Amino acid sequence: MKYTLRAEPIEFVQTAPRRRAWSADLQASPKQVFAALTDDPATWRGWFPGLTGAHWLAEAPDAAEGAPAHGVGARREIRLVKPVVFHETIMAWEEPSRWAYRVDTATVPMANALIEEWTIAERGTGSRVTWTFACDPKAVISLTLRFSPWFMGNTFRRAMKNLDRKLAPIAA
Repeated sequence: MKYTLRAEPIEFVQTAPRRRAWSADLQASPKQVFAALTDDPATWRGWFPGLTGAHWLAEAPDAAEGAPAHGVGARREIRLVKPVVFHETIMAWEEPSRWAYRVDTATVPMANALIEEWTIAERGTGSRVTWTFACDPKAVISLTLRFSPWFMGNTFRRAMKNLDRKLAPIAA
């Protein structure tokens, strides 16, 4: 069963009832990290724990000439450990520093609205990556979210270590 989430504007990242952010430093440049996040969602299987599949559903509508085909407005599908499937819409594409997406539908009733934002800043010869999870949780999930920062933070740290290893040969 699919649950439809409320479509919020990008500003929801700052105004959501529940907001968590985690940061990690990587050796790769912001451009390399941004490309790893945005190019082919299927590659996330190689570094993001629990992700079992992903692909683009639609290109960005009315993309200007030279704009990325999967920029703002593009849609993708993300599959986590069964039965979790998300359909998302890209909300921000500011290469190489900011990328965000809204969850439109989910197979689990976890939130009324959800936007995730990734920011990448230059840090020395590498990057600082920050992942922000902004949501209006459903009542049944609200209690779980009080305990999830540890789990989500741990998942993020593992993902960034994996991505850092994957990008290390490119960064060298």
